[in-house]
Amino acid sequence: MVKCQKIKETLSVMVNASLDVDEFDPTQERNIQISQEGFQKMCEVLLNKVKNTLNAALHNSNFNANQINKVLHVGGGSRMPMIKQLLRNMFPEAEHCIEEHPDEVVAIGAAYYAYSLPSDS
Repeated sequence: MVKCQKIKETLSVMVNASLDVDEFDPTQERNIQISQEGFQKMCEVLLNKVKNTLNAALHNSNFNANQINKVLHVGGGSRMPMIKQLLRNMFPEAEHCIEEHPDEVVAIGAAYYAYSLPSDS
């Protein structure tokens, strides 16, 4: 699983990545090349789920995409070019805020929120 995570991270900044199959199956001595485009095709179902979730959130909140003026790209998945493009396509009028460390932003926000809660003591 760590190797797959590394490939996803590599494909966020490079157009190709490779995987040594023999690390998973010692009887195979092959190296598989994976392109960003191929990876995106593999992720189409996931991308559709993200898009459907965003559309449902907009619908449930009685907003449309043009009313959103700022989109925060948070979480490790927001580093993926296909996620960035999906968000830009869905919210073309919005300012897109892309953090340097998007996987830490949610934890930092949760810590600020927890600090703001009244204590029981």
